[in-house]
Amino acid sequence: MQQLRHLGFTAAQARDAVCFLSQPSPLTSNLLESLPSLEAAVEYLTLNVPECDLPQRFLPSINSSDPFITSTHSGTDDLKRRWIEDKAIKEAGWPVHIVKDCTGNSNVLAWDRLLVALGKRLIGEDLLEDAVNLDPYYINTDEVEALGASFVDRTQLIIPLFSAPVQIHILVCSVEHYPRSSYAPMYITSTTAPPYIRLHLLSRVLIAIKSESFMGPDEGFCMAVMRCLEGEWAEIEDHGPPAMSMVLKHIVPNPQASFKTKPNSSDLALSSERTTGRRRGYLRLDDRNGDQIRHDFEAVCRSDKVGQNACC
Repeated sequence: MQQLRHLGFTAAQARDAVCFLSQPSPLTSNLLESLPSLEAAVEYLTLNVPECDLPQRFLPSINSSDPFITSTHSGTDDLKRRWIEDKAIKEAGWPVHIVKDCTGNSNVLAWDRLLVALGKRLIGEDLLEDAVNLDPYYINTDEVEALGASFVDRTQLIIPLFSAPVQIHILVCSVEHYPRSSYAPMYITSTTAPPYIRLHLLSRVLIAIKSESFMGPDEGFCMAVMRCLEGEWAEIEDHGPPAMSMVLKHIVPNPQASFKTKPNSSDLALSSERTTGRRRGYLRLDDRNGDQIRHDFEAVCRSDKVGQNACC
């Protein structure tokens, strides 16, 4: 906590980070196994704290990619990798470990490919793309203007939401035929919404665009994206935000077995479905101690049945 305070985080933020990392969860497991404790705490806070409440040294505007690009690196590929990693982490809000995992593949050393790879991982989808559907979504310029959206350049469209303090960045390329349902490079930025909330909203859009009913009869792509995001934001306002571990469930490892002291109801149901010959929905717990188990095992080994099976 003292180290976090020294880095500029508030006492409440430091306590929140320590409390979160003290509770077993898939995200806690990943952070503490891949990072030192202080870095894990900083990673959690940068995912959970809105940009406006971060210490100055952790602001994306302070840690922009410009100094990154102009600094000296060994090789063009290394420069490209570190630039898109920096942009994905600090601007788009992705966790460090998943970004570096994706950029370890030389096939994703482009900004659009990295965003697609991250998006597929976020929603638990196979990285292999369906190359059959190459029809890109049509971007209606009249609709763009009506929604208050704008093109940063020919390759990037930004759509701000009416009711939410977020904006979605959509990469556009007519040559490469995107965005399309199977290849939609996009990310969400905000100064007040925490990164994990932005990733949750992004996941809902990525899932929605795969549906044939994504766009209404008189609706364009931009309008459909905004409608989806507005609806998801309303859900958050009405029912509260989702748990961070649920948002990141596809990009963190399964909980360690040591975290579980006894199976819960969902574990029992899953085990009963996978085990034949047992009564559905029931799993017998073994309450024998080590000596009893050893004694029973030795008795089974001495039985005629085991001897016959061994001969066979």
